[in-house]
Amino acid sequence: MLNYIKMDLYRMFRMKSFLVIGFALIMGTFFTTSMSVMDYNAMKEETEKNLQSDEEPVNLGMDVTLPTRPGQMVTVYDQIYANLHGKFIALFMVIFAVLFSASDLSSGYIKNIGGQMKNRGSLILSKAAALFVYTVLTMLFYLIVQTAAQAVCFRNLEMGPLKGLMIYLSVQTLLHYALLLICMAVTVITRNKVFSMAFAVLVCMNVMIILYSTIDKVIEKLGIENFNLIRYTVTGRMSLLSMSPSAEGCERAVLTAVLFGIAVTAFSSRIFRKRDI
Repeated sequence: MLNYIKMDLYRMFRMKSFLVIGFALIMGTFFTTSMSVMDYNAMKEETEKNLQSDEEPVNLGMDVTLPTRPGQMVTVYDQIYANLHGKFIALFMVIFAVLFSASDLSSGYIKNIGGQMKNRGSLILSKAAALFVYTVLTMLFYLIVQTAAQAVCFRNLEMGPLKGLMIYLSVQTLLHYALLLICMAVTVITRNKVFSMAFAVLVCMNVMIILYSTIDKVIEKLGIENFNLIRYTVTGRMSLLSMSPSAEGCERAVLTAVLFGIAVTAFSSRIFRKRDI
């Protein structure tokens, strides 16, 4: 198993898309940070203050908005919250997850090595392990890039509460990893890169809330009131996790990430093990 993980890690770091998406993440981070300067200047002219609740509303589309109140200094934590809450960084990560998961599905490599294995499901587990390394490295890389972008664009560097930042970033890392596993499972099961890529992008754009709302209405007609499906999804938890999450909010987010991650990995592993490659 360790050898499979090493092969997937080697293949991951050798992919051109690994560097291309990394560069795109840098450009995107500097772009959103520069736009935040404009937003911050506009906020200075406003007198209304938005109170922040424990759970933020989820809107259709990608919404990267600073949580900073008028008169407050924009911190690195504010920028990280805006980009992770809006699933802007997740967009880059899911694209790579699909490319990585689909890169060897139709190649002679997977057919040769898969035919020699007793349990082909181990190949899915090794992909999952490689994606975990990618998720952690990408989050650390984004933290460095965001810090640099903050210093360049705002000409000032304020990190914000480090303890809160680490807690929020850790929980979001688990949620992002679960989302990557979902995209990997869709790619492995469908074996269609175009469909998987479209699915990954649409999920990050919150298009699924249309489906969630429909299900909520059906459940309400069955007599169950105040049911909100988005609270039990990975992307929903990514958006609903507040900047100052309660212990209960963190526990629910972590539990959602773990359950979805285990479920989709086990299901895709089972499908891949039984499928003729």
